[in-house]
Amino acid sequence: MNLSEAENRLLSYLDARADEVLEFARELIRTPSPNPPGDERAVADLVTSQLAELGITAVERVGKTPERPNLIARIPGTGGGPKLMVSGHLDTKPAGDLEAWNTDPWDPVLEDGQLIGLGSGDMKAALAAMVYMMGGVKKVGPLAGDLVAVFTADEEAGSLVGSKWMAENGLLEADVALIGEPSGVEREWESIHLVSRGAALFKIRITGTQMHSSISDRIKGVNATVQMARLIDRMDRDLKSYLTYEPHPLCPTGPTVNVGVMAEAGVFYGVYPGNAEFACDVRTLPGMEERQMIEDVNRFLTAAMNDEPDLQAELVWDLMVPATEIPADQPLVPILAAATCEVLGHEPRLDAFPGATDAPHFQLTAGIPCVAAFGPGMLPRAHSPNEYLSADSVAAAARIYGLSTLRFLGLPG
Repeated sequence: MNLSEAENRLLSYLDARADEVLEFARELIRTPSPNPPGDERAVADLVTSQLAELGITAVERVGKTPERPNLIARIPGTGGGPKLMVSGHLDTKPAGDLEAWNTDPWDPVLEDGQLIGLGSGDMKAALAAMVYMMGGVKKVGPLAGDLVAVFTADEEAGSLVGSKWMAENGLLEADVALIGEPSGVEREWESIHLVSRGAALFKIRITGTQMHSSISDRIKGVNATVQMARLIDRMDRDLKSYLTYEPHPLCPTGPTVNVGVMAEAGVFYGVYPGNAEFACDVRTLPGMEERQMIEDVNRFLTAAMNDEPDLQAELVWDLMVPATEIPADQPLVPILAAATCEVLGHEPRLDAFPGATDAPHFQLTAGIPCVAAFGPGMLPRAHSPNEYLSADSVAAAARIYGLSTLRFLGLPG
């Protein structure tokens, strides 16, 4: 590596603190922030305290309610350079079935080179790396451009009091943003994600005949649960063929249709079920629009009801978060690729993030082009019992983010 003096000083700073950044990631895991129910105060306090310890005191705490804080930390440049925003979310999914965990979700364990704990990859390791990267940038000295770190609340439940609220209230400004979501599917640091797929969330409500179940053999009724089961099966097989979308080179399999992610029906024994409802989750591609999605789902339901006269099904639309995309030649992208190659010895490919991130609120509302996901960890391990990532990835993330920040923001002229 032919590194500049500033890059060598930054890497020396981070290398000397490799154990510290890993321990800080563990401390973040020890500080629960499950969402729901949603309360990021303790973890926001921890991040603020560590930033101050590293010399970064320009930290603004903003939020719709005190229980749901977002943090904005700034290192101003000397002027004349661009503004880079790095971002991660403070919350995690709930731990779920504790019996499925081999260890306490909030007691981070180091085992066989892996860091195990709730939120390890999604995404407290990235938070730790960004915090220490900022400490390194502060130590190296001012850059030409401004560095802003945005640590958000509520990402795991729709960002309504997190990035969405911040963007709508004019609190976000940068030339480009980088979100440190786990960027591996088959291996860590696999891809730089130029696309954040969107999410269409909706329910289907079925109406049948509620009556005493003992007379269902004498009086014709419509069993809402049975109708729901048949419709779920049909939707699972056929809904994708009704969706309007253009093929995308980074999303070769098209949108992902998940039918019946939640379901409920009936009242109790003795009651013939008159109502049933199930939820669906469609991960959308760039260019897919909410109005067209609603038309497509209703077209599917109309066809199903025409084929099954007893079926009464109604679409209950919740929301759609649009997909985002940036071009491969966005200046930050090749910088990230080169830094990763230098730190880890391989160049990540360009890809689409399978899920949704905070990118739509940054990009579509605040107008900030956004790398949707590039961080330590692997997506298949997130939201799962025994979540883990390579312990070495935490320090590697700080190095990759640090080199990329120096090169993007530049030294004073």
